[in-house]
Parts: sequence; C-alpha cells; structure tokens
Amino acid sequence: MPIDFTVRDFCYPISICRLRRIFERTQWLSSSERAAYQNRRLVNIIQQAFDHVPYYRRLFTELGLSPRDIETVDDLKKLPPLSKSAVREGSADLLADNASRYRPRAYTTSGTTGSPLRFYLDKNARILEFVYYWRHWSWAGYRLGDRFAQLGTRFFLEREGKRESAAHWQPQVRRLMLNSGRLSLSRGKEFAEALRRYRPLFLKGMASSINFLALIVREAGISDLSFTAIFSTGEVLTPQYRAMAESVFHCPVLDSYGNMEGTGAISQCMHGGYHINSDYGFLEFANLSPSATGDSMIGDAIGTSLYNLAMPLLRYEMGDGIEIFPDPVSCPCGRTFPLVKAIHGRSNDIIVTADGRFIVSLFTLPELVDGIDFVQFIQETPLKLHVHVIPGKMWNDEQREKLGSCIKELVGSEMTVSIRSVDHDDIIVDASGKIRPVISHVDWGTII
Repeated sequence: MPIDFTVRDFCYPISICRLRRIFERTQWLSSSERAAYQNRRLVNIIQQAFDHVPYYRRLFTELGLSPRDIETVDDLKKLPPLSKSAVREGSADLLADNASRYRPRAYTTSGTTGSPLRFYLDKNARILEFVYYWRHWSWAGYRLGDRFAQLGTRFFLEREGKRESAAHWQPQVRRLMLNSGRLSLSRGKEFAEALRRYRPLFLKGMASSINFLALIVREAGISDLSFTAIFSTGEVLTPQYRAMAESVFHCPVLDSYGNMEGTGAISQCMHGGYHINSDYGFLEFANLSPSATGDSMIGDAIGTSLYNLAMPLLRYEMGDGIEIFPDPVSCPCGRTFPLVKAIHGRSNDIIVTADGRFIVSLFTLPELVDGIDFVQFIQETPLKLHVHVIPGKMWNDEQREKLGSCIKELVGSEMTVSIRSVDHDDIIVDASGKIRPVISHVDWGTII
C-alpha cells in the first residue's frame, strides 16, 4: 500500500522539483549509467547504516565487513536478507541514532499479512514516494494539480462524521476520496453522482476496490463515466478486474507494485510493460524457479532502500513473487528500465456483507488498533464473521472493543462478529503453507 500524502508533504517544493528533474532523466539511462546511479546512492546508504544503525553495526561486525566491502549493488549479496519479522520485532534497532536530522515520520502497515509493522520514512523517502507516483501517473498524461479520485477506507474510519459517506472532496489536494467500505449495488448511483460532480480525470485504488466500483456502476446501468486512466495498486490486478474496469470506465488501467517501506517499485506503462523503477530502489529476485509454463522464472522480491537514511532497509524481503523474463526484454515506450513479466501474490479474499457491500480492506484494521500481533478474518456465511487475534502486549478489553467497533463500521450491524484470542496453532494455513489474513467461504458472485 502507498503512503497517504497530506498537505505538509508538499512543503519541500525545491527538493520535489529537483528529484522530479532527475527522475525524468533516469528512466532513459543505459544499463551502465543506471548501475552507476544506484551505486552512488548505495554508498551513502551503506555508510549511514554502518555508522548510525545499531542492527547493521552489529551485523557488519559479525560478518567481518566494512562499508568498503559493499560499494556496488552486486556486493549486497554479502549481506543476508532482512525478514519482515526482523523489522517487526527489532524496528528500534533499525532506526538510525541520528534519524531526527532527517525528519522521520512513523508509519504502520500490515500490508496483506495481517501483522502490524512499524517503520519510519524520512523527508527524502517521502519526497521519493511522491515523485515516483508523479512520474508514473504522468506516463498516462497526468499533470500535477489534475483532479483525481482515490478509493479507500481508512480516511473515512478516522473521521467519525464521515464513516457512512460515499465520498468526500478535498479541494486543497484536488482529490475525491471514495469510501470503498461502502461499495454496494444499492449505492452505485450515489458514487456515480460524486464522480459526475467533481469530474476527476484519474482513479487510484486497490485492484479489487476498483473492480467493485466498476461492478456497481455497471449494475446501476450507468455508462457515461470515464477516466483518462486508472492506477491500480496494493493487490494483484487479475485479467478479470482489468477487463471490468476498462470496459466500464472506457480507459486503460495501469498497474503498479511496491511497499510502504520504500524498498522497490514496479509500474506499468501505456504499452503494458511492467518496469522496475531502478532509480527508486534496488530490486533483486531470490529462490528462482520455473513458472508453470516453463518459459519464465518466478522469484521472491528483495528490495534495498536507496533514499531512506532514517531507517535504511538492506535486502528486505518484500513477501511477493515476481515473474521475470528469461532474457532482457525492451518496451516499445523506449524506457530503459528492466521489465518483469507479471506480479504474483497479493490477492485477498473478499468479505461480502448482508446488504451486498464488498469489503476488501479488513486486513488494514490492525493499523488502527494496538496490541495485535496477527489477525485472521474468516467469513462463514453472509451473516457470520470470525476474527482470530494473536494478542500482543497492549491487547486488552479496550482494544478488543475498538477492533469490534471498526469491524462493525465496515461490515454493518447485521453481521455477527466474534473476536477470539488465539495462539499461533489456531491460525488457518492453506495447502500451500500460506497464511491468509482474510478467508471467505461466501461466493459473492452468487449474491449479485
């Protein structure tokens, strides 16, 4: 999930424009020029990690390494991968002792794993994130200041008077927030009216939220809505989701992949190519194995920060599978970024409410509640939801009540919600060994 920008993120116009100019150039670099750019940034990150990050100071000492031993991205393999659990359990040791000079801001994400993870992004990392999206959107014609719509739930959950609203316009950033927690067939016309009133040129959201917005608009018999482009993020964009959105909104869908921790990014251009943004972070692929068709390889994404000095993450396991071409492929768009074939591993099951709404963001709720080490949502019927929580140190009756209230805000009062504290042995693991934070036994296709 991308970070949510606020007005204060625009308070560094000179720095933003400087990086924007650099990013306009780096997308066309040769492979040798691109490697040189990455290596220059990496040297600063490695020195900062060695001098000021307790975790890496210990690690370098244990491995007998110094910053001079890691001066290129190829040298990174001298370090072991960094797991999400290591960051989750030792984030204090990964925060630089001079972090305050870089104006860090704390963020919490559960991704789609169900376990909250706290990390810090400094000023330059936030500027990087903004410029990265600015550039990607510009591939579809976006210009800074254009109106856009964004699907989400957290914005509405955090504003008590807005929780039932379908939409909210933010004139200061020219953004129309759409409440993905209130997507239902009965409110299709209400969402359509908000889009007609504010006329956003672009739409951003999670793949499944975009799909369900398109579905309710189509089922309402509405065919006059369109965007210049739609930007999908946070989940796997299935062919069905893409086809639905492009058909209903009469525009292309450009997919993207990354993580809030800022270690790697892949974005799709208008020609359909999935480009590794090599100037954003260094992305590598481990544990390569042949794909089902045998004509490509699938590997685990590992990313390295190139900007975040407050909390640099080196060889961070991003938790997703990426399908890569056996040989380098060029894109008709002319950009020289390396291409990947496909992104795997971020689709979630969907909770369907009794009133016909589609909830795709329950896994984000641990970000709003303290004391949750892991949570798994299991929908047995349209009226029954089980919530299994592995409690942390701060879990108590107050946090249980807060979690229940947040869930009810999303799923409605008709659904019975049972919250139970469990241990790791009670968590459901699928046949492949993957732990899914959301499991639904309800076929939403039969409901609509």
